[in-house]
Amino acid sequence: MQKMNLHVCALALLLFGSIATVRGRAVDLIDDSNDVDNSIETEERPRNRAFEADWLRFTQTPPTKVQQVDGAPVEIVCEMMGSQIPSIQWVVGHLPRSEIDDLDSNQVVEDAPSAIVRVRSSHIIDHVLSEARTYTCIGRTGAKTIYASTVVHPVRSSQFAPKKNYLGPQKPRIVYSEKTHLDLMGSNIQLPCRVHARPKAKVTWLNNENKKVLPGHRHRVLPNGDLLIAEVKWEDMGNYKCIASNEVGEDTADTFVYPVLKEDD
Repeated sequence: MQKMNLHVCALALLLFGSIATVRGRAVDLIDDSNDVDNSIETEERPRNRAFEADWLRFTQTPPTKVQQVDGAPVEIVCEMMGSQIPSIQWVVGHLPRSEIDDLDSNQVVEDAPSAIVRVRSSHIIDHVLSEARTYTCIGRTGAKTIYASTVVHPVRSSQFAPKKNYLGPQKPRIVYSEKTHLDLMGSNIQLPCRVHARPKAKVTWLNNENKKVLPGHRHRVLPNGDLLIAEVKWEDMGNYKCIASNEVGEDTADTFVYPVLKEDD
């Protein structure tokens, strides 16, 4: 079991993940069936990587259309799995395919050539739109790029005269996290937990024994909310839970960590 190949582990988790349930959010979906494939894959110039071929695929595409609801923020969810650590960024407005292909990510990509990770990202729209607008989720890893777009329509009622932004308190929403993280034993791994909240949320982590993570030699919660596990060991395998809370409410996100033995040469 411990000597399972990283790609075999990833395939198993991808298959199990495809039947997982997804929590609902307070948005009115026009078309969330995903019968129409709104995702696109492109190839870039190959680069030197630890794997012979980079791979990346959606495990949950965002809906093609969303309708804003009176007084409620909209959350668009995008989820993907791939080699290394896929980076996800959101682009507002319509972009031609050529511009998306040429778009350079301004995110710092972690150096994890042996990792296989399932990432979840969401984009929060907490202001009222005056017209339909396109939001595109773009995922990259190595030479691979995939993307999918959502058109968000403004509130239907012409009688509704809202403020420009929802300025009141908002319960936390974890907008960037990992569902699964596979990497070789001895690697340093960083589990993200990025939060959208007003006022600012307090972030705590529970370890694979369901106990609060305390600062130690190998475990540390970073100022941005991420959990750092140094020199991951077999006993670190299991589920880790991020909890984001403020005076309005809380949100949680689970990450399953799977340490893998190096293959014999």
